Amino acid sequence: MLVRLWIAFLTSALLVPVTVLGQPFPGKIVRIVIPFSPGGSNDLTGRILLPHLVERWNQQVIIDPHVGAASTVGTDYVAKSPPDGHTILFTSTQFVYAPSTFAKLPYDPLNDLVPVTLVSVSPQMIIAHPSLPANNPKELVALARAHPGQLSIGNAGNPLPTLSFIMLSKTKMTPVPYKGAGPLQIDVMGGYVPLGMAAISSFMGTVKSGRAKVIGVCSKERTPLYPEAPPMAEGAPGFEATAWFGMFVPRGTPAAVVRRIGDDVAEVLKIPGVRDRLHEIGGEPSGMPSEQYAQFVRGELEKWNAVAKAAGIKPQ
Repeated sequence: MLVRLWIAFLTSALLVPVTVLGQPFPGKIVRIVIPFSPGGSNDLTGRILLPHLVERWNQQVIIDPHVGAASTVGTDYVAKSPPDGHTILFTSTQFVYAPSTFAKLPYDPLNDLVPVTLVSVSPQMIIAHPSLPANNPKELVALARAHPGQLSIGNAGNPLPTLSFIMLSKTKMTPVPYKGAGPLQIDVMGGYVPLGMAAISSFMGTVKSGRAKVIGVCSKERTPLYPEAPPMAEGAPGFEATAWFGMFVPRGTPAAVVRRIGDDVAEVLKIPGVRDRLHEIGGEPSGMPSEQYAQFVRGELEKWNAVAKAAGIKPQ
């Protein structure tokens, strides 16, 4: 009986809101700020988590889009929000691309925001119009080398992964920027651009429809998310480009609140239905804790900054 009472006490204690300086968390509506247009991978992933966070926190949780300037508008909004955990940034790899793209950001990515948890990862994928005479990484590289400068490859969002592939494959291809994966998919299917690169989660529907074919995935090895696709590193040794999705809060948010959010998200990611839904859209659940995630983000910032310098990109 005593054991049962002790277990019941511990279970109820876990459900008590974290109280910091007299203010409970969550003590009001929690806003998950997504700095991208509705309908994209961030939005889809966030909405998978949403009902489970509402249940755990017994509080209203809403998706709050703040779109503009390649995610920097929403990121800046969160960086300048009260540091109480009730405004959470849910962003993607664009967070680590932005410092190499913009000469001056309105926030400091390392000092103004605290990494909470890595939610999921999704290797990028290169797809092609069915008529392209290449079916795997080695054939694509051979085709590009045989026709230098004649192949174009569209990129959804930031061009850094595409430029990295071009440099490591020692080819000459023309990168074509797109504001999102949606317009890029349409142009690949229509044959207006022969190749496209974006997260697996963005291309799953297009590939399954048969209106585009997969050349390969941008992970070092084959991924269980799409096991039949070879890694692009077979044609470009050392190449890897993974899209990831994670949470940040404003600097100054109490450590207890950061832990609470991270721990709760990690528990939600263990729910079989959540994992299944993430797999369906091409995401692999993570739940990486704050300290490890902070190291991961720092490494990503350094990696893509080096790519930008090697490619001669000058921040605008």
